[in-house]
Amino acid sequence: MRNRYPGPGNVSLAFATPILQRVFENAGPVNDGLTRIILEREKTMPSAGRSNVGGWHSNDDLFEWLHPEIATFRGWLGEAVGEITNVDLDGRLGGQMDVQMDGGAWVNLCRDGGYNKIHNHPGCSWSGVYYVSTGVRAPDAPPDAGCIEFLDPRMGATETGLNGPDALPKLRVEAVAGLMVVFPSWLYHYVNPFRGSGERISIAFNVNLRFQA
Repeated sequence: MRNRYPGPGNVSLAFATPILQRVFENAGPVNDGLTRIILEREKTMPSAGRSNVGGWHSNDDLFEWLHPEIATFRGWLGEAVGEITNVDLDGRLGGQMDVQMDGGAWVNLCRDGGYNKIHNHPGCSWSGVYYVSTGVRAPDAPPDAGCIEFLDPRMGATETGLNGPDALPKLRVEAVAGLMVVFPSWLYHYVNPFRGSGERISIAFNVNLRFQA
């Protein structure tokens, strides 16, 4: 890794973990359509459970749902994955990547008290989440209510006594409608219990990358 800091020494930020956060502007109409589609599916599809506790987890076939809003979401996902992959490859991506959406996508719907247990998504290139709606937080809800949190994957990294940005035990991301977060599939994460009214709706996904020779 190239030295990015001036000085006589060579300081490398080794073992960096890329996490993309991107808000898609003017997502309101698409999110409204996705909310309608998802609430209708919830009525007829039993929850798959998995990491979701106290909420509804759809099957992982969302990419097969034939709606214009799903097609728009797929396009946004492709843009975000291309962006984070280009950064991860230090700008050497070019135009030779094919995003394979064969890892599945599914809905997590939580109402008051619902959350997701700690887990990761092994076996894929990237994973991520897109926030369709965030519900209405209760006035007395804790600051981390409904937030996704990522754990530092480096054992012992927080035991040095240093308090710089390289020693954070976890990264918290607040849910915002229209926000997409993309991260390495091996990174452990969880969602704190949502406290409030309405529905907190997100779409999680896995993708694999294929590179042309």
